[in-house]
Amino acid sequence: MRTADLIQHSAPVIGDEEVEAVSRVLYSGSIAQGPEVEAFEEECAAFVGRRHGVAVSSGTAALHLALNALGVQERSTVAVPSYACASLLTAISLQRARPFLCDVGGDFNIDTSSLPRDIDAAIVPHLFGAQAQVPPGPRVIEDIAQSIGGETGTQAPVAIGSFYATKMMTTGEGGIVLTDDEAIAEHVRDRRDYDNREDFCNRFNYKLTDIQAALGRVQLRRLPGFVKRRREIAARYLEAFRDLPLGLPDAVGHVFFRFVVSAGRRGELEEHLQDRGIEAKRPVHRPAHHYFRTADEVAAADGTGDYPGSDHAHDCAISLPIHPNMLDEDVQSVIDSVRQFY
Repeated sequence: MRTADLIQHSAPVIGDEEVEAVSRVLYSGSIAQGPEVEAFEEECAAFVGRRHGVAVSSGTAALHLALNALGVQERSTVAVPSYACASLLTAISLQRARPFLCDVGGDFNIDTSSLPRDIDAAIVPHLFGAQAQVPPGPRVIEDIAQSIGGETGTQAPVAIGSFYATKMMTTGEGGIVLTDDEAIAEHVRDRRDYDNREDFCNRFNYKLTDIQAALGRVQLRRLPGFVKRRREIAARYLEAFRDLPLGLPDAVGHVFFRFVVSAGRRGELEEHLQDRGIEAKRPVHRPAHHYFRTADEVAAADGTGDYPGSDHAHDCAISLPIHPNMLDEDVQSVIDSVRQFY
């Protein structure tokens, strides 16, 4: 799947096997949540190394239900990195809790040294596919939306995944909650659907469909190959850019959902690449602390509201094309264009 004359920043990898799996479900007439979803949950949990998996409609839904299952209450404080996807804030807001913003380090991951001991909960993403340090605690959620396929997902009581179109693997839209705790899994299963219940509480229409799950089962089988190709591309970039004035990622444990570098002339480099038919962009639209202005809205980890690591990332980080659809000549074009800029 390729746009003519454009090297895409990211793209899903869909082949005949995915088309056949979805067609099979469509022809079966059983297209809502059913046996394909159950099989996908079991296979995804086994792949990551957890006992239970509960598939839901999105990564945001997975985060919301994970917070709900862990007992996060209204006005509870939930630690998150300021430099991350806005879905973390959305999930916290849905639970009526309060984000507690932490700065990020040079690898763009949360600086766990800024976490206070009395924090109510924490969401720790492995940003861009680089392994983050996951702190201990009963209410820690490991976000593997960008790192599934690597050695992540088993370090906290709960992990969540996302299967949006351009994630490591896709169901179009979708997510999953992963845990070894049967009570947490049952809580999430109960809350993802509101129909046919003997009692009433806040439940949600967060179901995945068998159509999506059939697609996801094929994608999960192909995921190791996707990771292998991403790492091959990243290795070529790292070799080609090592003498340039760029901040490069550490390849150890990285699955390279994104290949993000720090560039002092980020905007000029992006424009240079766009002019040559190469799609590059900021990997995070805005740091979370840019959305908040008062102490009533957010808690600041350092008490000042200053986040130099996040601001540096916002000013300097640029994400270069990397996905399994890229041809070798595409990779070389990106390399040549970046080197030409410098």
